[in-house]
Amino acid sequence: MGRARLAAGAWAEASELLRRALGLWRGPVLADVTEAGLNWPELAALQGTRLAVHEDCIQAELAMGRDRELIGELEHLLEAEPTRERLVAQLMVVLYTCGRQPEALERYRRTRDLLADRFGLEPGRDLRRLQRAILSHEPVPALRLTGGTVPELAAVPRVPQPLPPSPSYPSALRTVRPAAERVPPQPAPQHRPRPAAPAVAEAPAPAGAVPGHARRPVWERVERRRASVVMVRAQWPAGGGALAPERIDHAIKELTADIRRETEPFDGLVRRAFGSVWLVVFGVPRAHEDDAERALRAALALRRHFAAPGTAPGAGPEAVPAPGSEAGAARPVTHLVVGSGEVVVTYDAEAPEPVEVTGEVLDACHDLLLRVPRGELWACAATVGAGGADLGFAPVDGTPGVHRLTGGRPAGRALPGSPAEPPFLERTHELNLLRGAHQDAVRRQLPHLVTVLGEPGIGKTRLIREFTATLPAAPDRPAPRVLHAGTPAFDAHTPYEPLAGVVRAYAGIRPGAPPAVVLPALTTVVRALFPHAAADRAVAALAACLGLPAPAAAAGRPVPREEVLDVLRQFIEEAAAERPLVVVLDDLHRAAGFVRSFVEELTVRLGPVALLMVAGARSELLHSTPSWGCSKRRSVLLHVAPLSTAATATVVGAAAGRARPTPADDRRAVLADGNPLFAQAYARTPATGAGPAAGHPEAVLAIAAAQLDGLDRTARSVLRDAAVVGTTLWRGAVAAVSLRDTEEVARVLEALEARELLRRVRRSGVPGDVEYAFRHAVSRDVALAQLPGRVLVERHLRAAAWAGLLEVPRPGLLAFHHDRAIALAEADGTPVETMERRAWEALVAASARAAAAGDDALAVRCLDHALDRCPPGEPERVWLATHHRRILDSLGPARARHLTPGR
Repeated sequence: MGRARLAAGAWAEASELLRRALGLWRGPVLADVTEAGLNWPELAALQGTRLAVHEDCIQAELAMGRDRELIGELEHLLEAEPTRERLVAQLMVVLYTCGRQPEALERYRRTRDLLADRFGLEPGRDLRRLQRAILSHEPVPALRLTGGTVPELAAVPRVPQPLPPSPSYPSALRTVRPAAERVPPQPAPQHRPRPAAPAVAEAPAPAGAVPGHARRPVWERVERRRASVVMVRAQWPAGGGALAPERIDHAIKELTADIRRETEPFDGLVRRAFGSVWLVVFGVPRAHEDDAERALRAALALRRHFAAPGTAPGAGPEAVPAPGSEAGAARPVTHLVVGSGEVVVTYDAEAPEPVEVTGEVLDACHDLLLRVPRGELWACAATVGAGGADLGFAPVDGTPGVHRLTGGRPAGRALPGSPAEPPFLERTHELNLLRGAHQDAVRRQLPHLVTVLGEPGIGKTRLIREFTATLPAAPDRPAPRVLHAGTPAFDAHTPYEPLAGVVRAYAGIRPGAPPAVVLPALTTVVRALFPHAAADRAVAALAACLGLPAPAAAAGRPVPREEVLDVLRQFIEEAAAERPLVVVLDDLHRAAGFVRSFVEELTVRLGPVALLMVAGARSELLHSTPSWGCSKRRSVLLHVAPLSTAATATVVGAAAGRARPTPADDRRAVLADGNPLFAQAYARTPATGAGPAAGHPEAVLAIAAAQLDGLDRTARSVLRDAAVVGTTLWRGAVAAVSLRDTEEVARVLEALEARELLRRVRRSGVPGDVEYAFRHAVSRDVALAQLPGRVLVERHLRAAAWAGLLEVPRPGLLAFHHDRAIALAEADGTPVETMERRAWEALVAASARAAAAGDDALAVRCLDHALDRCPPGEPERVWLATHHRRILDSLGPARARHLTPGR
């Protein structure tokens, strides 16, 4: 009857009936008539029936939620039957639901060892699936009733997990989303298991979620980042009298809108910290390699915007409106501070923008904000050094490490971020290709497009500059005209860049010139190139291209994009017909999509003119436009390869002022990996500090962080997990650490290889697996530094679990991941006794596998690592040392001395 009620789902009735049935048992069966030591088969069958009833009863009470009450009973039963897998599975589920995951996994390990020692068997399929489900934090497993003795695994809805706590920084400021923007609490999403394996299905997006933005997993909601911040404080002059609360509220909302509008071109994230203090963060949620410069220029834009309209002409940067003036009463006085440093960013599940930013840099900026004079702009030395060397900052007297805006520009000195030109090495082949394309364009009078591709800092701009500096003039033709134009990383005044730059360069127009100067110069150039009837139309279209108001002749008629592009095409064709033309478009990957399409199609749309278009772009151009240059006539892709190690060492030595490289230069050349910009940066940066990203120059760190943030979320997450595995990594290890399907990981790793973040190793160190290595050490270090310590502990333990299952043990790899997990846990204040025991036990198990495979030398190395990690007071240490000595004796004295020279 009890089992029938259990099958019907009546848990309470089943529990009561089965408990009553168990209560009828009184000690061992037939204890009064059986002889001592006699083992009847019928007695074993009865005992098995009793255990099965006990398991069914526990099953019913598990379904009723009596988890904690069953732990003692299950442990008592397992003392008598330690290898009964259904009891083990039930205890593992109870421990897991009570939040005791390590103990659940420890129970599995003990059962596996017992089965192996007694019977030479592995645990059953269902018990192994349960262990994997606990390792991957799957939804709380439940034991589904089946007709068999071993239950199957099912998934029930996951209990909502809280956000991981932020590290305890002494931060005075925390940016909290305004109440109107907060996402209301949502019910926990329902999860359904997939047929293939226990997994969690995505729930429908709750109300308030951002459309098109995937839910962020719990482990991705906290990350560490390097960021630059602008802190703004508004203060209304006392001479204006006390303001009503409604006026203050209205003024603060207006100021918030002004700050958003002024910082939007620089990709700043605006947050109201408290009261009349605002925080603008650069580098969150996406990093740029020039975040420091963006922050400084955004602060300059804010300072100009909040300058009073009544300030006297020619007043210096310290000029502010008089407290009693009309302007002073209408507008607040602002105090601005810019800083850079490491922050911890917290996200919620749905919104792409963070809900909290903390870090010591916020405290430092807040302290400076209380000291900066009104109307002034102060910045920390690190920010000025990274992006403000040409903006006119000077040190503040009496405040070390702080600079103030002086309004002047430094003259006669090199910029810290722009070192002297490095030696131009190993680019003869690329130069010859460019020269050949130019000669062909001039000889055949046909336009050509050469796209120069390469990673940041590889030397694309230097190559193009060397090419244009040596262009020869044909005997019967004038020297070619060279027009340079680039696509700005931010604050572009027109979407037509860099085409607008081509027009400015041809007409001799200075960037930022007022319309009163630009329009007459543009009209003069256009009338010289175009027929008289088409000149007015061309001027109007090119004015729209430059972002200028339409001239009087075309006022009131907006110029459509198609017409602007058609006039640009004619403009370039007429300029090339007048004189051989070389057009250099730098950073084309930043241009708008329609501009890239225009450039790609230009050579097939123009007539017979001597035109060479040279487009410099990063490799991501091919990721955003995979078909770039395909099947296009007279279009060539030129990939700039890294320098050799010897040439890179020469660049490092030259940057340090040495004629010949030293061994230290050779080591820095390995870090630079053929990148001239990296080589110069490493030559000027001492290896100091601690942590994964220590020792790397700020410029290199910024480029690496921007490259990582250019990936989609899945690729970025897999790359971080790959960084946990090590500088060298394997596909199976990354799949184990990231808890993703192996095929999905394989696709992502191939895409990361295509982006030149990873390189494949020809011969894998793990048989049957694919091995990769990080292309640049800084990419791994930046990815690793973005993970909080608690996440790293969990991932290193997963990597150790993968290493512990290798057929051919790798004791160094296994020990490394256990050691890293223990060190990170200790730094976080987490007890590590269990983790330490698991470390040396895993090494002992690896030694046993190596010995079983006949590799005694490998078994000794595993035991060496185990002895190094087994504490002196551990009872098993005596056995370990004895076993270690026994294997060494079997190897002979010579091999023993070779294997353990220092022991």
